[in-house]
Amino acid sequence: MTDTMLLRVLPLPFVLVWLLVGCQPAVENAETNPLAGYESPAPLVLRAPEAPMPVPGVVLEGVDGPVDTSALFAGRWTLLYVGYSFCPDICPTELGQLSRILPALQERLPEFDWQVVFLSVDPERDTPAHLAKYTAFFSEEFVPVTGSREGIDAVTAAVKAGYRIGEHAPGERRYSVDHDTGFRLIDPQGRMLALLPGPHHSDRVVTMIQSFLAEVRPE
Repeated sequence: MTDTMLLRVLPLPFVLVWLLVGCQPAVENAETNPLAGYESPAPLVLRAPEAPMPVPGVVLEGVDGPVDTSALFAGRWTLLYVGYSFCPDICPTELGQLSRILPALQERLPEFDWQVVFLSVDPERDTPAHLAKYTAFFSEEFVPVTGSREGIDAVTAAVKAGYRIGEHAPGERRYSVDHDTGFRLIDPQGRMLALLPGPHHSDRVVTMIQSFLAEVRPE
């Protein structure tokens, strides 16, 4: 993997626009598309593509070993957050929000099985063991994963999550990672149904997800 490949990135200011305008998935038949006709009343809190966006089946690295994304998302509703543990401020802030959002969703929408998945795009420093300790500081229920660059890129490309690894020498431990701050709502079939762009307010996010699921009624 070359440095050029590691540095490739979606221009972060355009990630949200690209999600909703430039790279829409093929629109499903309205009878099978839960998002058909949906218009968000609060696009700064929640936005939905024209049709569900499937996450490809790839193998990532979890705390207990390799995990396939098809198993990771199967049967559960997921808020996916993309970042890295050495993030100085944004990731701790957003994970703190998710530590409040998860129990609120579990209380207000108990008919859904909820989880938070934290995908680190920095496997060079974020080993699964380190991620387990890091995420447990916010919630022991969080599911941390990372993986190969190919696996990470397959997932982030599918959900249109832009990131950039700062240029650094091999083995160097001090470098930055730029990434967008959106939460991705993934359904039990492993499809992204909505983006919740940052910054986030936990009560507003929970209320909007509750309203969204009541309207689209996904199966």
